[in-house]
Amino acid sequence: MLPASVSSAASGSDAPFTVKALTTNGRVNPLGIGGEDPVLGWQLASARRATSQKAYEIQVGRRPGSADVWSSGKVESGRQVGVRYEGPGLEAGTRYFWRVRAWDDKGAASPWSATAYFETGLLNSGDWDGAQWITRPAAPGELDKWTDYTATVDFKLDSAAFGMFLRAPDASNGYMWQFNVTGSTPMLRLHKQVKGTYTVVQQVDLAPYGFTNAGLLDGRHTVRYDVAGTTIKTTLDGKPVSTLIDSTFTKGYIGFRTHACCGERGTVYDAVVTGADGGTLLDTDFASARNPFTGGDIADSALVVSGTTDALYGPAARPLPLLRKDFATEPGKKVASARVYASALGLYELEINGKRVGDQVLAPGWTNYHKRIQSQTYDVTKLLDGGDNVLGASLAEGWWAGKVGLGWSRQYGDTPALVAKMRITYTDGSVQWIATDGSWKASEGPYAKADLQDGETYDARLEPSGWSRPGFDDATWEPAASLESRTALLVPQSDEPVRRTQVLQARKMTEPTTGTYVYDLGQNMVGVSRLTLTGSAGQTVKIRYAEVLNKNGTLYTDNFRSAKVTDRYTFAETGTVTYEPTFTQHGFRYIEITGVDEPPALSDVKGVVWGSDLPSTGTLKTSDGMLNQLVSNISWSQRGNFLSIPTDTPARDERLGWTGDISLFAPTANYLVDTRAFLSHWMADVRNSQYANGDLPAVVPTPQGQFGESGVGWSDVMITVPYSVWRSYGDTRILRENYPAMRKFFQFVRDSAGPDLLEPGRTTFFTNDWLHLDDPTEQGILGTAYYAENARMMAEVAKALGDETAASDYSKLSADIRDAFTQAYVAADGTVKNNSQTGYALALGMDLIPDPALVEKAGSKFVAKLALTDYHLRTGFIGTPLLLPALSKIGRDDLAYKMLLHKDYPSWGYEVAGGATTMWERWNSIMPDGSFGPVDMNSFNHYAYGAVGDWMFQNIGGLSAIEPGYKRSRIAPALGGNLTEGSGTLKTVYGLLSSKWSTGNGAIDLKVTVPVNTVAEVHVPARTRSAVTEGGRPADAAKGVRFLRMEDGAAVFEVGSGSYSFGVDTAFGGLGEAEDAAGELRDLVSGLDAPGAWTASEKARQVEKGL
Repeated sequence: MLPASVSSAASGSDAPFTVKALTTNGRVNPLGIGGEDPVLGWQLASARRATSQKAYEIQVGRRPGSADVWSSGKVESGRQVGVRYEGPGLEAGTRYFWRVRAWDDKGAASPWSATAYFETGLLNSGDWDGAQWITRPAAPGELDKWTDYTATVDFKLDSAAFGMFLRAPDASNGYMWQFNVTGSTPMLRLHKQVKGTYTVVQQVDLAPYGFTNAGLLDGRHTVRYDVAGTTIKTTLDGKPVSTLIDSTFTKGYIGFRTHACCGERGTVYDAVVTGADGGTLLDTDFASARNPFTGGDIADSALVVSGTTDALYGPAARPLPLLRKDFATEPGKKVASARVYASALGLYELEINGKRVGDQVLAPGWTNYHKRIQSQTYDVTKLLDGGDNVLGASLAEGWWAGKVGLGWSRQYGDTPALVAKMRITYTDGSVQWIATDGSWKASEGPYAKADLQDGETYDARLEPSGWSRPGFDDATWEPAASLESRTALLVPQSDEPVRRTQVLQARKMTEPTTGTYVYDLGQNMVGVSRLTLTGSAGQTVKIRYAEVLNKNGTLYTDNFRSAKVTDRYTFAETGTVTYEPTFTQHGFRYIEITGVDEPPALSDVKGVVWGSDLPSTGTLKTSDGMLNQLVSNISWSQRGNFLSIPTDTPARDERLGWTGDISLFAPTANYLVDTRAFLSHWMADVRNSQYANGDLPAVVPTPQGQFGESGVGWSDVMITVPYSVWRSYGDTRILRENYPAMRKFFQFVRDSAGPDLLEPGRTTFFTNDWLHLDDPTEQGILGTAYYAENARMMAEVAKALGDETAASDYSKLSADIRDAFTQAYVAADGTVKNNSQTGYALALGMDLIPDPALVEKAGSKFVAKLALTDYHLRTGFIGTPLLLPALSKIGRDDLAYKMLLHKDYPSWGYEVAGGATTMWERWNSIMPDGSFGPVDMNSFNHYAYGAVGDWMFQNIGGLSAIEPGYKRSRIAPALGGNLTEGSGTLKTVYGLLSSKWSTGNGAIDLKVTVPVNTVAEVHVPARTRSAVTEGGRPADAAKGVRFLRMEDGAAVFEVGSGSYSFGVDTAFGGLGEAEDAAGELRDLVSGLDAPGAWTASEKARQVEKGL
């Protein structure tokens, strides 16, 4: 008998059935979307188990509750994800209100949902009529004076090498002469730099002129450069050593350069430049502590240049521009609403009447600027005053003209510029427009320098007080200049922008050297600092950042390569200020502050976390602290590297949209956050980067064709990311948008493979399993594996889009490729060619071996291979995501847990044990002896190896999708690893899906929640179905629970929506096993006469064993 206290779940038809959580294009009430027909979605709520939707009705209107734009009528369908708007074309700058109601499987209608809305931005170039792209006028012709000149520099080569710029119009272009003593003899190396890329044009051995390495390092020297026409003559200590004839650059400044990689350092005591007319262009006075160069530090009446520094003469670096426009609202009218539509070349931040517009940073974000530039829409109704108002803008170079990639500059253009239109709508229906044009005023502002990689220099002395408020005197400001229009490239931003998402408080302060204060935030992050500083007028505070520390407690920055990663703040007045950079971003855990009289208090030092503001969706918790920290590390790396685009290495000079990284990590990211809008937006740039042959570059966006060659695992992103997003959310929109490009790419792969269906091509510098640990994989295995998987995914995509002919072709091809793979790369004994961990992981994890008997053999070989390293991984980027799934495929979850739980090198746990709070780029980013990995490529925040999160969510959290969007889900926690409990939650597009399990005293408890309008298959570890209870009663008798089958040591039940509590009860289990055995006995008796039947004694022994 069952206890009387056991009650059934709510099941009455009067259980509330409601509609909630409305989304448009995967976003909540989006402002400023494009004109494409949006897709709508919603969630349902019901207390009754196994509730589903049978019909819906949508109304769209210009007013809440209205259907004057479109009504779907009652649609008989269970669909609630990716429902296409089918009304008339959307108009620009218009807010549409919508609501939905649904009917459940009992025929009961829900109330109308709360009203949601979406609002369009400016949709085409005509909508931007009257708005010019404006900027500050060009500087007076100072640069024109620097054509022919004589430059004399009194200097000391302190170590390794010291470079000097000549005829450099900016830090990314010009000549650079480098004195170098790293070889056997001293060298003068003559370079040309064009758009950030250096080439050596001549090397001069200085030994024949009597110079030695020791001599150059000893004492001061004088170098003279005579620059005239196309000739540059170099004289060192009175000895002519070089004459170069080159016409690349005709004018430009002098400067100095060092790089941190080799410990380069130089000291300049004096620099004098005389023009061809005899006039003085430059005469330094370092004794006065004035530094006319853009880098270096004054010490003992000299300029010291070290680390990675480009120190160019100052006129080359004007402070960044401010723009302003005075306007007045129409007298006697009341403002009903106001919108600003804006974009920029570079970065921009708007102000109205001294107040910041919007909450995003780094607008307009990074795209392939030559193909499309995003615009933003702001609701500024509450910022306007009646009467006089001011719209102001600050500009910076950003990705447009600043450093991107490996220190490249000006990859898209030279000058930041703003385009904007303001629409003011009055209560009487009239409209007033304000647009960027020649009536705006421009001047220089307090941002002396701002670069995403190098940092921001803010000089408060240069800030015009009240510049963005009415009443400011702008008589000395110049009329804004206009640039060539790029309005045709503008598209409304389709994803959530970069925002401030969290603030971290400093936890600890140390002083590793006198006057150098290092603050620990306790978490590696991406964003900027927020510092409350006290100083005197003219005092400059220097702020540096690092992800890790040297053993002596100082910042480790060698891995930053050319990125300076330094902010500076100069006080305008004596007092206390709070400084938070605007136009840069850093990857850091530690903040170093110098130049202050007293160290700021811990409470005055904060880290402001930036990232694309994606809704969090998934959690995973376990009884193991290391695994919980690993999940946190994966999440923080995702947060830090989803910044406008899916990027990498947020601390050093790279930060590129590597296609391979997100291709591998997308399934994990889709658990952590809602990626629909973010990855759909990025895929637009992937599509417009596609080559005519169907291939893709390795990075997107692709500055000036950098890293234009791609390979296996990278360019496959054209298929893997849309497929992954669709599988996670069930919305086919991303498939429709990308299907032609996906087909084009797949044909490229098909052509590369040839008739034997093997694909050993598509190679590049990162060919093979990138960053594997001395365990290379046959290239054909990688290429053919991806070819087979691409075909499988394309078959599913084609079917989802109704392209049945293509689906059939892709499906057959996928099977054929698998046969070809097995014949070419899998031996009869199961050995995968080259015997690499990644080879087995792909073969087994991707189901590339059709024969189950051969799979078993390959599984044994895989286990034997892992045993050689005591079950420690050796995989790189491609193999790691499939390593644990392959073990699960062959029934070895025990070994998957063993590998996951290691804490020694190399392993995920090794990083955690070493204090990591984000994922590392390399397994050996820090070696067991505490030394750092290869300095030329070593990031401590890189999500690629975090792809293990996909296995963890599916197996520890127990959540996976059987059908796209989790319309049908699998809840199957894999118990093991000495874990006593685990839980996973996922906010699917239908609602919350969750599992929470625990073990103790031999019992198993599993609680699950399934969203309305979905079904789940719940796998309860048990010897028999009869051992399983739900809500304290036999699961077979529980309402809404249906037994399906026994599978891999678990009883599988189908449940509809609702919450369920499963357990394994030994009493019920014993009775159930006896009942099952009795049934077997009855079957035996009835089958004794059957031909070939077992003897009664044989069968009886089996039954007895079961009992």
